[in-house]
Amino acid sequence: MHYINQLLQFWIETDWYFALLMSIMVNIVVFVSTAAILDYAIAGLISKYKVGGYIDDRPLKLNQKKMEIKNGVVACVIFGVGSLITRELFNQVWPISFVSLLIQLAAFMVFYESYSYFIHRLLHTKPFLKIHGVHHKSVRVTPWSAYSVHPVEAIFIAMSAPIFMSVFPLSLGVALILHIFGMMFTILIHSNYNLIINNTILGKISDSPQYHSVHHLLGNVNFGFVNSFWDRCFKTRF
Repeated sequence: MHYINQLLQFWIETDWYFALLMSIMVNIVVFVSTAAILDYAIAGLISKYKVGGYIDDRPLKLNQKKMEIKNGVVACVIFGVGSLITRELFNQVWPISFVSLLIQLAAFMVFYESYSYFIHRLLHTKPFLKIHGVHHKSVRVTPWSAYSVHPVEAIFIAMSAPIFMSVFPLSLGVALILHIFGMMFTILIHSNYNLIINNTILGKISDSPQYHSVHHLLGNVNFGFVNSFWDRCFKTRF
């Protein structure tokens, strides 16, 4: 924890261009390592251990993963730029109390679930179809598909925390942790892996890839990120 605090303090105080480089590297490391490990693990579980299976087992498009990796790295650069805005907006490195931590987590989760749903709906309107079409080139998704997005869509994603922090206090350390776990969860829901498990909590997590894969297959359904609350409200749940 002391080491993390030192890194955060250094990132806050260093020149903007070095802070940008650090942010880009963190985003790329999280993206590449999580996607690579998940991709490798799923292939092994299915082929070697016969555990679970692909939700959509059609062949990938020619050079699909190469395209996804390239787009994902560009998105990571944009996320790094967005992090510089959070560096200007934060008011404390960590919450002052456990209650403050819970309030920040709850407020951001409610905000982001709403933000991601309505931005996602916006991206499916006519003016943004070409932009969001970059992501939907991956019909059969892979873990690498998570951030295969147009730069404009990457900006929408990158601006979620700065928008929230402009109206509600969010500690810098909490913002970083939420961002990393958000990236990992986004990669998970693009895993195209179906693991049938008899556990209430783990079962819901394992259902998330199937829920999002349906969105890629059908289009205008299942816009939610973590849950289907807004999809149920607006009857876009499939």
